[in-house]
Amino acid sequence: MLVCDGCGRALPCEAARRHPRCPPCQRLRRHSATARPEAAGREPGAHGWRLPGAPAADTGNGEELYECPICSLTCTNLQFLEEHVDLHLEEHSFSEGGNMRDLELAQQLQYEEDKQQRLEEEKREKEEFKKLQRQYGLDSSGGYKQQFLKNMEREVDRGRMQPFEYHKRKADMMESLAVGIDDGKTKTSGVIEALCKYYQNENKDVRRVWLSAGVDHFHSSLGDKGWGCGYRNFQMLLSSLLQNSLYNDCLRDTALIPSIPKIQSMIEDAWKEGFDPHGASHFNNRLRGSKAWIGACEIYSLLTSLRIKCQIIDFHKPTGPAGTHPRLFEWILRYYSTDNEGATKVVCTSRPPIYLQHQGHSRTVVGIEEKKNKTLCLLLFDPGCPSQEMQKLLKQSTDGTGLKLLRRFVGGLKEKQYQIVAVDGILTLEEKTARCHASRVLTSEKIP
Repeated sequence: MLVCDGCGRALPCEAARRHPRCPPCQRLRRHSATARPEAAGREPGAHGWRLPGAPAADTGNGEELYECPICSLTCTNLQFLEEHVDLHLEEHSFSEGGNMRDLELAQQLQYEEDKQQRLEEEKREKEEFKKLQRQYGLDSSGGYKQQFLKNMEREVDRGRMQPFEYHKRKADMMESLAVGIDDGKTKTSGVIEALCKYYQNENKDVRRVWLSAGVDHFHSSLGDKGWGCGYRNFQMLLSSLLQNSLYNDCLRDTALIPSIPKIQSMIEDAWKEGFDPHGASHFNNRLRGSKAWIGACEIYSLLTSLRIKCQIIDFHKPTGPAGTHPRLFEWILRYYSTDNEGATKVVCTSRPPIYLQHQGHSRTVVGIEEKKNKTLCLLLFDPGCPSQEMQKLLKQSTDGTGLKLLRRFVGGLKEKQYQIVAVDGILTLEEKTARCHASRVLTSEKIP
């Protein structure tokens, strides 16, 4: 950057080529030389030619000297002095104007930079929001029906399904959706009973095992693969409650397992009653026709709207080494073992299964093992496990290799956070109303 050799101010490139001084300094130089020609070539000051300071005096030949009040330059002509001082004032104005222009330019550049950053940030936020909408099924791309048909069409295109099978399954699916009842094609029954028989004959390392009441396994289908685990786990829990006469009155309008779109409508009905308004607003009060994921809060709202007493327990951080959750295992052990203590090795309880949620997936807890070395192992039904694999558990196996599908030890559950929904009886109408009101700010019991 080029600067004036008189005052040090920045110079434009064109001006610097013509003269290494800013315009005010050039005029001051010329004016000073005119005022005192003998001072030409001397540059002791920033502006003009300063002579040795002395009060205004006579030159000795009758001429009176006049001194500049700004730079102390002396001259013999008052008019020259006035013009000289005017140049000083012009230079001061030029300097202030230049500084203002520089400030305005800097502010404009900063404004443009901030504006560009805001636009880029808004663009990133919109892209991230759309990504999350797609991930959680909130992107208006259709729901169970649309995905079912699309996946079947893909199977036909790949030669894995014949056209006649496509039309038959489409008709079955449409009928199931029309009546709101699950078609049962992903269901496996009798696993709990098979486990009970297995443990009675197993003598290796299991000291005691507690099993839930009977429960059917449901796995994801072409219509809900990738997002339907919460709905499938609700079907598992409901299948157990329907086998327990305690819940007959609560479930008199739900005698059969509902389809996923029907479950979506049931959750919407719970929201309309006033349950969990904050959660409802997250989904824009609508689930039907979407692939929206649901979690513990939606399960709680739905069960409570049916007058089924339940609670959410939030294991919000690890309680053991290496990110494990031993307190989760201990809580589940107490849930199944309370009022079910005894000398028998296999305890088939009347307790319903437990809904288990973590980020991105959910499963159903159907029992817990206590090993001879006192370690605990959960037994889980996973909606991601196909019925072909679950049906292998129905066969009597002496080595128990099939149980690998169900077993999860403490070291196998290392998600940052887990939530469970545990059922514990029924609610009166007054209790239901009170819980509905309390769910305006839905809370959970936190452990630890």
